[in-house]
Amino acid sequence: MNYKVSKNGVPIKVRSCRIFPKPYNGFSRMEYVLLEANEKTVLTVESEQKIESAVIRPKSKNIPVKTENGRAYVYLDGPAKLSLEINGRCENNLMIFAGSEGENDIPRAKNLIVIKNDRKSVGTIRVSEDDSAVYFEEDAVLEGNIIAENCKNLTICGKGKICMERYSYEMRPDFARSIDIRGCKNVSIYGIIIDDSNDWSMRITGCDDVNIRDVKIFGCRGNSDGIDICGSRNVTVSDIFTRVWDDSFVVKALGEGNTENVVFKNSVLWNDFARPMEVGVELRADRVRNIRFENIDIIHSSTGYPLMGIHHGDHAKVSDIVFDNIRIEDTPGAQLFDIRIADSVWSRDNAMGSISDITFSDIEYTSEGDILLSNSRVEGFCGEHDVKNVLFKNISVNGKRANTPKALGLDICGFAENIRVEGEGEEIAAKAECSISASAKPIPGGRYISRVLVRLENKSGRRLLGTASLAVSPKNTEREREFAYDLLPGQSSEYEFELKLAPGKYVFFIKNKENEIENKWFYTQLEAVVYDKEDISRCPVYEFVNYYDMRRAAVRFSVSDDKLIIMSETPGRGDFVLYTAMPAKMREGEVMFSAEETDFGEVCALVNRNGAPAAAPQLRCPAEITYVFKNEPKVEKTVKTHLHLGCGESVEIPFDKLGIDKDADSFIMEIEAKKTEGLRYPYTLFHSTAPEKTAHMFGLIKIKKGKEKQC
Repeated sequence: MNYKVSKNGVPIKVRSCRIFPKPYNGFSRMEYVLLEANEKTVLTVESEQKIESAVIRPKSKNIPVKTENGRAYVYLDGPAKLSLEINGRCENNLMIFAGSEGENDIPRAKNLIVIKNDRKSVGTIRVSEDDSAVYFEEDAVLEGNIIAENCKNLTICGKGKICMERYSYEMRPDFARSIDIRGCKNVSIYGIIIDDSNDWSMRITGCDDVNIRDVKIFGCRGNSDGIDICGSRNVTVSDIFTRVWDDSFVVKALGEGNTENVVFKNSVLWNDFARPMEVGVELRADRVRNIRFENIDIIHSSTGYPLMGIHHGDHAKVSDIVFDNIRIEDTPGAQLFDIRIADSVWSRDNAMGSISDITFSDIEYTSEGDILLSNSRVEGFCGEHDVKNVLFKNISVNGKRANTPKALGLDICGFAENIRVEGEGEEIAAKAECSISASAKPIPGGRYISRVLVRLENKSGRRLLGTASLAVSPKNTEREREFAYDLLPGQSSEYEFELKLAPGKYVFFIKNKENEIENKWFYTQLEAVVYDKEDISRCPVYEFVNYYDMRRAAVRFSVSDDKLIIMSETPGRGDFVLYTAMPAKMREGEVMFSAEETDFGEVCALVNRNGAPAAAPQLRCPAEITYVFKNEPKVEKTVKTHLHLGCGESVEIPFDKLGIDKDADSFIMEIEAKKTEGLRYPYTLFHSTAPEKTAHMFGLIKIKKGKEKQC
């Protein structure tokens, strides 16, 4: 263990759970302690690293912490769920779960099932009798799951945990959700830990009168949602901690009835991948209404997904949804709000529904780092299936109130009616209006000089002063360019930058720690020009580079007599995969751009909207492109070719074996270099993250006649 912890001078046990943190290249462990703290308590924390600084999240709790002689001292005066983060990083944190004494009493029940701490419990516990309880002794572990169906008066409680680490994906559906409650009434769940669920951590389906409190949930797999309330009524979820690799608090309706009167409150959420609070997507009911999320802290959310979302593709009338008193700390590039009616892979109903009467109130966002928030969005589907009556009230961004949609960064798209932004307080969130433009000129060596112009205009009533950076995605293709701005009300200024870029697709965008510049970007595609019959040894060397600034492979390429020529410039022998296709006409809604950092909230994906690129914050990973929204580029065929080349060796491949038309003047391609292992995404020349499934990042290769020309 990395940490040693003492409570009032007495050592206490440090435990750990498996997590899958950004950048998602492998599992790691997070440590935590469980203790009782009804009165003033001092925790002394030691780490293998010298503790030079420490912060406690949620910051809203104002828990005192000091560092001295390489240790941290945490001062508690009651129950709390906290993250201690040392030396300016959250990657090596310690979770502190301080509870109250006397919360481990054995419940009274006609059918009592006890999970003992001195006996191994494995498999599924099934409950179908009324007046049943599953009780966990302290430190007891159930290596399996609990399924309850069609019973009344059910309790699941104690100070043990349900762990599914031993169960693989292939063992579903028998071993899927850690707790699955179906068609039950009068349900109480409290005190336990859910660790590494093989699917949703807790699902409440078709139930009435449910109370869930003081549950700690750790999830590290896809679909490891925290708590999903589906087609249930009169449900209260309170005092919860989640650190999961999917959505934390979710409301759905899966065809088992309406979802009504649900409250999530007084909780702390940490999302390593998806959304903290979500209504949708599956809303197959007549009504989903009277849902509240209140007094909740989001301490980390890593990917830019919406923090508070309502996403709808079925027939329900969704209404009376409230998000109130929400505090947000570390969420780079996130959308604060996203309300959208759209079709997706999860839509089942033949008819669309509607969304109305939604309130977001007393929301406090504090930026950390320089990645700007993605614009929030309200968007209906059509005139009949629209979004109506949405109020954003007292939304604070870095302590400044947003009183207009523009100040809030809110895009009101089609089929949205009566969308209001109101605020109280002296200050209005002020942002410099921003525009970015660029031009590119080819230079010898197959590169381009791109001249990028950033223009800022201050239309607010106060001075804007700070520093910003022009950044480029894909990452590490060019260095960021920092600049200072100082704009009085009514002033504008321009900043010009010169960047050297290889062929490919790029997005230029602004970073700003003060979060007082509009989130604007500029997209460009730079083609690679090759001359027929040119000597490949004279062609440019194109270097592979990825998110981690690895530069371990390089190639040259050319064409001659309807053949594509590839030469390796990679030290030693290298394995490559070549992907080729003919260009296809861009379709409405089709994805145009994404990069590895799209997964991490640093830059939005882009889609084609009315012939121009548009931000698509709903696309954060290749699965969203290829599986959820089915909008991968519609190339007729992508051909995959394996290559094995030594440095300086070349191969000639006829066009007809690559799916390239004999008379084509252009084609698209990608090359994957098999030189890295243990990475979430392949190591590709043009930064494709899923080249076998989608060709949107393939490089455009233009063929020109005339061997006398140099590449």
